[in-house]
Amino acid sequence: MEYSIQDKRELNQAEIEFLTYLFEKEKTEWTDLIKNLKVIARCGCGNCPTIMFGKNFESKVQENENLKIDYTGKGKNGELIGISIFGTDQMPTELEFYSIDGESDIIEIPKIDTLKSVKEKQTE
Repeated sequence: MEYSIQDKRELNQAEIEFLTYLFEKEKTEWTDLIKNLKVIARCGCGNCPTIMFGKNFESKVQENENLKIDYTGKGKNGELIGISIFGTDQMPTELEFYSIDGESDIIEIPKIDTLKSVKEKQTE
């Protein structure tokens, strides 16, 4: 499977709300970037909602950047979804969604009210 599939578009409303929530909690310096982020690719699986960001539509996909935000959430059927935001110090490069149990097909963004920081879980 390829790492990513070209998909050049603007962020949709659900993605904007999701990123705004996470950045306001974890990386406030990135909040103002949301309005300028472009989706330049999506996951190579073609099914999950994982997307890659660029400053413009000509940006190259940046693989293997550092994990900046690590959360979990729940899908509409209660399945546990891992949420990772990778990036450089300047900007996010990827919003990844994955099945924590490896059993579920993740096809949509989890609801914001189900999100929990992995750091919080470790301290509970």
